[in-house]
Amino acid sequence: MIERSVTVIPVPDALRVDGGLVLGTEGLASSEGLKLAKDGHTVLIPQPSNHPADCLNWPSAKKHLVLFTIAWGALCADFVGAISSAPIIFQAEEWNLSLDEVNRPTSIVVLILGLFGLVWVPMVSYWGRAPVLFWTEFFSFFFTVGTALSPTYKIYFIMRCLSGAFLTAAQTISLAFLKDMFFFHERARKIGLWACLYICSPYMGPMMGNFVIGKTHRWENIYWMCTGVLGLQLVFLVAFVDETWFNRAIPSQEQPERPQAFLARMSRLVGIWQIQNHTGYFSTIMDTYRALVVVVLQPHFALIALSYFLLFCWIIGINITTSIIFATPVSYGGYGYDNIKVGYLHFSVIVGIILAEFFGHYFNDFLARQYIHKHHGIFKPEARLWPIYIAVVFNVPGLVLVGQTIHHHLNVAGVVMGWGMFGFGIMLSSVAVTAYSLDSFPMAPAEVAAWLNLARTMGGFAVGFFQEPWGKKSGYDVSFGMQGLIAGLSIIPVVLVHLYGARMRLKTSMTYSKDI
Repeated sequence: MIERSVTVIPVPDALRVDGGLVLGTEGLASSEGLKLAKDGHTVLIPQPSNHPADCLNWPSAKKHLVLFTIAWGALCADFVGAISSAPIIFQAEEWNLSLDEVNRPTSIVVLILGLFGLVWVPMVSYWGRAPVLFWTEFFSFFFTVGTALSPTYKIYFIMRCLSGAFLTAAQTISLAFLKDMFFFHERARKIGLWACLYICSPYMGPMMGNFVIGKTHRWENIYWMCTGVLGLQLVFLVAFVDETWFNRAIPSQEQPERPQAFLARMSRLVGIWQIQNHTGYFSTIMDTYRALVVVVLQPHFALIALSYFLLFCWIIGINITTSIIFATPVSYGGYGYDNIKVGYLHFSVIVGIILAEFFGHYFNDFLARQYIHKHHGIFKPEARLWPIYIAVVFNVPGLVLVGQTIHHHLNVAGVVMGWGMFGFGIMLSSVAVTAYSLDSFPMAPAEVAAWLNLARTMGGFAVGFFQEPWGKKSGYDVSFGMQGLIAGLSIIPVVLVHLYGARMRLKTSMTYSKDI
């Protein structure tokens, strides 16, 4: 058997230091033989090969079209998943059911979006990035068509659950594409662009859904709109996406051919090429599941996921409360908004998320540059966590402001401001949490995304059952005040990781290197 040797070592030993990486040439005795970024001092990690199929060498336009496609796919999941809050009154009347019964599929779909991410992620390493994305989006499109055509509540329930099971793949496997295409120093910005669409989607769905049903008064039209959103995703997949997995353990001369003709690219998109070149190029099933388990057992990642769980669920809670309270007639203690006005209300959180992306797009890179300069070219993942402390300053008062406004029936501006503040904080936290996790586990991007997605959705699933009863029993000022307290306490796991994360990573590095 011929022993293989890599043509280019992705991360040379000279770039590895205690719990960190050398990203600046000032941290090296010599940069000879290393490829650098255009600025002349940032070391490229991983070091790209000279092979034309290496996606690190793709033109910027091609990379960003794929990035847009995976971001659109992530948007589709929560856009379609959250949109069902808009038509529940019309559906309750048509099927003669209570609002709680009609809204039940929404909570179940949220749970499915989290759990099924753990199903699709191992397939990304076993079969390839492109085919898993294509086929899950393909089936979710047809199940969404089935939702729009559902004649009964039972069929509607089944179609919603099936579409959710396939839609979640794009949320969890997107980081694998992103990690494959972009260098270490580029990833925080790209995560921000991806997360902006991803985090906006749970609010874009109900917003657009309320607009559609407010004008047409037919719940089916909402899901026909969703079908159009997913149809666009299929177009983007066929037009732009290629397989991004490039096995750097195999020398360039032994890499399988990747012709660039349209039909050849389609064979990679649907998974034929991956099946033909599977042996020795892709992971085994056992290895993929082992990596999924190993990641979540690492204490530094488990703490970060816990923090995200404690924080993210409350933005789903605001979504539930505001949709009900503002649609409730004034005579019953609500604001008496129609669907159109409720739809416009969702603009506040979307604006907050977009503003956070503008801020974080430059601030995250600024932090990284400052850290690298201060530490003589060395970078450690814990430097990614600083924006979370800024986020808390917006998260806690945002929740309190929403609760006080609703409880005392104050002007809607209070909810708009509070919701927008919390959206700003959530976006900052999401990018920081994702960037830290990817930097800590660069060889398991989909695995960390799956567990973070589960943490996010499990919180959302749980809060759907107690958010309204809690507010009605204790008062919205108390319920949202307690939520603000929990959001503040979510910073404790982050502090622990900030203080001891490097030590935890070093202690578990042997397991990490062997199993991931």
